[in-house]
Amino acid sequence: MRLTRSDAERRIAEEVHSFLSAGAADARELPEEFDARIAWLREWQRRLHEAGLVNVAWPTEHGGRGATLGEQMVVEQELARAGAPELIGVVGLGVVGPSIVAHGTAEQKRRWLPKILSGEEIWCQGFSEPGAGSDLAALRTVAEDRGDHWVLRGQKTWTSWAQHATWCAVLARTDLEAAAHKGISYLVADMRAPGIDVRPLEQLTGEPEFSEVYFDEVAVPKDQIIGAPNAGWSIAMHSLAHERGPAVAARAVKLRVLLDRLIADARRLERDGRPVLEDAEVRSLLARTHIQLEVLRCQSARTVGTMIAKGRPGLETSIDKLQLTRAEQLLGDTALAVLGPAATYAPGWQNVYLYSRAASIYGGTSQVQKNIIAERILGLPRS
Repeated sequence: MRLTRSDAERRIAEEVHSFLSAGAADARELPEEFDARIAWLREWQRRLHEAGLVNVAWPTEHGGRGATLGEQMVVEQELARAGAPELIGVVGLGVVGPSIVAHGTAEQKRRWLPKILSGEEIWCQGFSEPGAGSDLAALRTVAEDRGDHWVLRGQKTWTSWAQHATWCAVLARTDLEAAAHKGISYLVADMRAPGIDVRPLEQLTGEPEFSEVYFDEVAVPKDQIIGAPNAGWSIAMHSLAHERGPAVAARAVKLRVLLDRLIADARRLERDGRPVLEDAEVRSLLARTHIQLEVLRCQSARTVGTMIAKGRPGLETSIDKLQLTRAEQLLGDTALAVLGPAATYAPGWQNVYLYSRAASIYGGTSQVQKNIIAERILGLPRS
């Protein structure tokens, strides 16, 4: 684990600072209306890509800079530290894209990667299903081989950005006789194809980030499969490791920024004529949140260091996900303790709290992460 930056990492951090100081974007300009915000974020990603600052570790022939993973992490951390808007193409950039880089054909890489980077095409992830979220191997979506194409039938849920996506990475069962973890393929469905029905789901935050997606006899060309038929499980695990691993390091920085804002609020606000920061419970919660974020920072740095050494994320990403969940929810609880009744009039902090409730579910439930740690890292017997 290396906590100091190399010369190249310091140079790219300065590049990010220069880009932002030129007035590249201000998150406060984000439109409130959901669809307008998506359009604004798509334009923001395009501008960041034109500056050469999106997924800089991807190969140059696919639109990246061939930089190190360490340099890419520095870019993401500095953007988070500056409060820059998040990238709307996060599923393509951080989950599906790395699997296309690792397992896609040369034609698939030429076809999809540049538009993932620019934000021209948004991707969604068709993994979870009703009854097969935490138990992903129990998925029931089926893809039938029709010779020159697959025919996809089934339902996916909790599909982020589906109503704005061009492509969906779909896990489907292609061998009904195979064992649960086998016989699954990693297909790419065109979200504009006939037979796809997207039904947005409104969250507690009031926003329809997720959707249910129904596939009714949807044709998927044979060249839109990542990897070999029936080999999708290992590729899906590769995707999920990226979702739970490198992204955590940047998220940890953003949570640190939010905690610093919360500390400033605690100094500024008064309750019953006394500064909120003098309240013993509030001080305890702020201290616990600070400690948890330091644990998360060090753990995620160790994971990224291991990934740089091995060239891929490992099982330790499950530890990162558990630590992130704890940090997200502790910060949300602390925000309510600091703001008290004023939380009603602080929609930004309301979203922090409400979104944190889902942290123990999205990206793999906490129970699943604990099982992975127990069985595959610690070698404990299966329950």
